Amino acid sequence: MPVEHAREGRILALSVPADLDVASRAAAALHVQGLVLAYRPRGVRLHMASGPASGASVSVLARVRRLCEDLDIALTLTDRPWTVHTPPVQTAAPGAVGP
Repeated sequence: MPVEHAREGRILALSVPADLDVASRAAAALHVQGLVLAYRPRGVRLHMASGPASGASVSVLARVRRLCEDLDIALTLTDRPWTVHTPPVQTAAPGAVGP
């Protein structure tokens, strides 16, 4: 599957290749739709590699946009490299008594 995903708190980060072909478009769109419906995130960050996007990739983007609008989910599109942000590690305050 050409789509990568990760949860970052209430944000669903997705990576979709800019050069999807027609044969993989439907599978990618259904996969993204399933992820959005399963996680119900507060926001979606869609990473698409820089460069000319294929018609199939633009089609997936359009479907994600419509889905997010229908569900009132914020959508951010970026061409930055795909990196998953890890949440900060929670540590006890100095002098705190542990369990």
